[in-house]
Amino acid sequence: MNELTIHSYLKAKGLNEYGIAGLMGNLFAESGLNPRNLQNSYETSLGMNDNAYVTAVDNGTYTNFVWDKAGFGIAQWTYWSRKQALLDFAKSVGKSIGDLLMQLDFLWKELSESYPGVVSVLLSATSVLEASNAVLLNYEKPANQSASVQKKRAEYGQMYYDQFATTTEGGGTMKYSEKNKPLVCMQTQSTCYKGTRKMEIKGVLWHSTGANNPNLKRYVQPSDNDPNKEELLKLLGVNKNGNDWNHCDRQAGLNCWIGKLADGTVTTIQTMPWNYRPWGCGSGNKGSCNTGWIQFEICEDGLDNADYFNQVYKEACEITAYLCRLYGIDPHGTVKVNGVTVPTILCHVDSYHLGMGSGHSDVMHWFPKFGKSMETARNDVAALLSGVTSEEDDDMTELQVKEICKQVMAEQRKELQDNDCGTWSKEARDWATSIGLIAGGGTLPDGTPNYMWADNLTREQAAALFFRFAQMMGKA
Repeated sequence: MNELTIHSYLKAKGLNEYGIAGLMGNLFAESGLNPRNLQNSYETSLGMNDNAYVTAVDNGTYTNFVWDKAGFGIAQWTYWSRKQALLDFAKSVGKSIGDLLMQLDFLWKELSESYPGVVSVLLSATSVLEASNAVLLNYEKPANQSASVQKKRAEYGQMYYDQFATTTEGGGTMKYSEKNKPLVCMQTQSTCYKGTRKMEIKGVLWHSTGANNPNLKRYVQPSDNDPNKEELLKLLGVNKNGNDWNHCDRQAGLNCWIGKLADGTVTTIQTMPWNYRPWGCGSGNKGSCNTGWIQFEICEDGLDNADYFNQVYKEACEITAYLCRLYGIDPHGTVKVNGVTVPTILCHVDSYHLGMGSGHSDVMHWFPKFGKSMETARNDVAALLSGVTSEEDDDMTELQVKEICKQVMAEQRKELQDNDCGTWSKEARDWATSIGLIAGGGTLPDGTPNYMWADNLTREQAAALFFRFAQMMGKA
């Protein structure tokens, strides 16, 4: 898969895991790590999809590659001189313009020759955010470089850091946390999203789709008015049939989905708020687990690929552990509903056997093929939770520590910036305000001047105070 190839390539160049993740997160935002990616907004005007564009450039039937202003490739090269250099490089090594390794070689050539400062950061970065911003602000340089874009790209980078660094370096780190939440594509146009209600969360219920299509784009697409629509379509791929669950009348809906992004990466994407009641398991003669259980679908393949199964099973355990931690759910716990003892973590067929869901077999038509069950799932979720300590922030960077200290100091100062003071200073305070030596700053809600008597006095302020007093005494 592309992400493995890219990670291995950058690792061989000597980048540390933060640097690799920061760069990959930006490439992910630009192209979904797809080397054949043609900027989505140009597909209509040029009348070509990704593959047609690459073929036409390679065989020479399309000759405006350099000047068409369309972003292309893993880094979405757009400006004419960079596209010319990319085309020349591809020809010099005898590779297709859409070849991944060729583009990685060109990317590295560009970075090392023209952006040595960025490379320096990627070799020694101490956080994903540091590396991501170096690429975003000094290499990619998109029109929108706002704080929200910086945050989003760092989140993408964190996804790769969690995938590779925590896996290769060991330890009990959970993939998801409040600092690293799953991807979000709220399907606000879906029938369920618009028609459901909020619920009190009791547990997590697993589904699988029952269809041989592991691609998230089959079921998940952004809403038409989503501000991140173009970026999400790059990540997911476009469902050209329009039969995703956000653009059809489907009397079903889940809180999140697990499957493949456009580049083959297996991940979770949230599609409804966690406390929105899903329409997932139906009802039985005792009630329904739709009320209280966060639910997700795992996109099935042909049910015969151990590698894919292991990836989605691990991802399901990761998102479940995250939700358990978020909502205080005991993975081995049970809840009484209408006299029925329901496990906090279960699957669709479990709900059916309990009289709390409709007659479906997922996920037990699939899991036993690879030696798994909901009992192993509960155990694996519990193991993930037991490996997480309350010291999540031990790895904070110096910059993060400084920022927290600044915030604490600002909050402390706010508490001092009022007229609270002791009686012992009343005579001096009255004198200072009556002669205009102390003017304060602004007014309180009742309209009285705010002298901020207990606030800090800097040397700069002290100098101004003494100077004002000297002027009053005719000494300055």
